[in-house]
Amino acid sequence: MSKFKTITTLTFMALVAFGNFAAFGQSDSLWTVQRCINYALEHNLSVQNQELLLENNRVNLGQSKLERLPTLNASANYGYNWGRSINPETNLVTLDQQANGFGSLNASWLIFNGGNVLNTIRQNKALLSSGENDLEKAKNDVILNIITFYTNVIFNKELLANAQLQYKSTKSQLERTEKQVEAGALPKSSALDLQAQLASNELNVINADNTLQVSLLQLKQAMLLPGTSTLDVIIPEIELDSSMLADINAEIIYETAESTMPEIKSADGQVEAADIAIAVAKSNYYPSLRLNAGISTNYSSLIADKGRLGIDSNTPTIIEQIGVVQTTNDPVIASVPNYIRSPYSTTDQLTDNFGQSVSLSLSIPIFNNYRANAAVQRAKITRDRATVQAQQQRQILRQTIETASNDALSSAKAYVSSYKRVEAQEESFRATKQRYENGAANYTEYQVAENNLFQAKSDLLRAKYNFIFKLKILDFYQGKPIEL
Repeated sequence: MSKFKTITTLTFMALVAFGNFAAFGQSDSLWTVQRCINYALEHNLSVQNQELLLENNRVNLGQSKLERLPTLNASANYGYNWGRSINPETNLVTLDQQANGFGSLNASWLIFNGGNVLNTIRQNKALLSSGENDLEKAKNDVILNIITFYTNVIFNKELLANAQLQYKSTKSQLERTEKQVEAGALPKSSALDLQAQLASNELNVINADNTLQVSLLQLKQAMLLPGTSTLDVIIPEIELDSSMLADINAEIIYETAESTMPEIKSADGQVEAADIAIAVAKSNYYPSLRLNAGISTNYSSLIADKGRLGIDSNTPTIIEQIGVVQTTNDPVIASVPNYIRSPYSTTDQLTDNFGQSVSLSLSIPIFNNYRANAAVQRAKITRDRATVQAQQQRQILRQTIETASNDALSSAKAYVSSYKRVEAQEESFRATKQRYENGAANYTEYQVAENNLFQAKSDLLRAKYNFIFKLKILDFYQGKPIEL
């Protein structure tokens, strides 16, 4: 036996062993479709991105609600002056170096601005609702994707089982033929022909397994499961009957889907938000009224260093010469305030300089280069675009459902036809096999009958899972749980 043949035989034996004993693997490696969906939803990056966008919408809504509250800001300043500056005590220019401090607390409350705040809250609520539906749409896309790949894996597993069954059937026939050849009942060429057929069946098994491994890898990638992870799916028991076709009514399914599909709700939410945005833009036409209030105080080191200038409480006035009489040169005296400087602490300065203010500010838009008008026009265009996009989503949904309904009906017919074909091919192969064993049919007839049966079973599997997948798509649009 050649080295290549030895390797091929060992590889094939491993595939057959895997097919026979896979069911005894660890339960952790067996995945139901729901487990696959749950894992994919937890790890899918598109879903995570939509969750972050939704959280951003929540932040926007919360912030817009807080716009109804007044603002409160504090400020403080402390610095040194050299050279020319104003003496805060005398309001005269001074060259003395001084340190100045200032502090204030200001509040402002928007009383009216044309409904901008309230309409912005309504707009952000609509955007939040739209974002929630966008998240559901992202999850639905993941679910459909997983269903597609999971169905492919099941289909390819059954194709592999069909190929293995054909191999075992040919191998059993070869063993019987070899006994007949040894007994002289059949020529040696009959055994050689079956050996060639067995090698062909072996190649079919290898190819089917390769296809299965590719579909498993695609499922892992869709789930964001590492490619090296062990994963095997459970083939569910699925009964197909004509009653499944009773629910296929494209118009009824569309009416249900239009009221439940998140992409439609999201599009309608965008229309609502865009409509409210027009009212937000129109608020720029109206005056705005704001109530302001504040407190402040200040400090100067110039006063603190020299002391506070004031009238002596003990001797409020003193007699001083204020001039002379020009003719007699006699002094002119008068009673004047007795100014003295007393210590002036920082605390006293801040207390004495404490001030309060309250004001109303009214802003009336008269001419702003048509910015408000342009904003309203842009908001209307955005609303019209959102309306068109919502119509497009409905059109896409209707066409998708119509196509899926037609495909489901067609695949049902294909399944029924394939089932009848398998029944006929099984009878044909059974008769040809019996004739071949009795020497009434040649190997070519036997091979054709066996290959026809194998192809008929493969086509039946393809029609079966195509029909199942189309039905699940329609179930999805009707809001039914997707199960296999």
